[in-house]
Amino acid sequence: MRVVYGEIEINDINNFFDELKGCNAVFIDADYVLDLETLKFAARKALKSWKTGRNVAKTLPIEVLLYIAARRQINEALKIGVKKGLNKVVVVLINDCLEILKRLGFVEKKFNPTPNIKKILDFYEIGKKELEIVGMEKLPLLIRERIVLFDLSK
Repeated sequence: MRVVYGEIEINDINNFFDELKGCNAVFIDADYVLDLETLKFAARKALKSWKTGRNVAKTLPIEVLLYIAARRQINEALKIGVKKGLNKVVVVLINDCLEILKRLGFVEKKFNPTPNIKKILDFYEIGKKELEIVGMEKLPLLIRERIVLFDLSK
């Protein structure tokens, strides 16, 4: 597993994913990525779930997406994925297929997180009170907590 950051222009979502044949990759809108460690934590949990047959999804990339989103519903998890247009993304490469992504227009860049805290708080349903109690520096732990609860509730 490898995690890369960059930009990709997508004109047609369905066509884009059709062209990814053989590439197991999960695309996350960079606005929703607080840090790489939390992302890797979720991806490792998803891989373990997949290997032990405890998966929810029919494909490994969707399983990883569900864990990162800490959601059972695919349509909810897709909210943190790519959209039509220019996307700043963090990509979890489950297999080594970076060259395929580059052929599709992916431009790798140095990871420079610019998370949208409001979007993150809203998506993971973290309230102001909860954040006040633990402090902003513990936000990654609150997200990990939701990932663990998702794993336990499957």
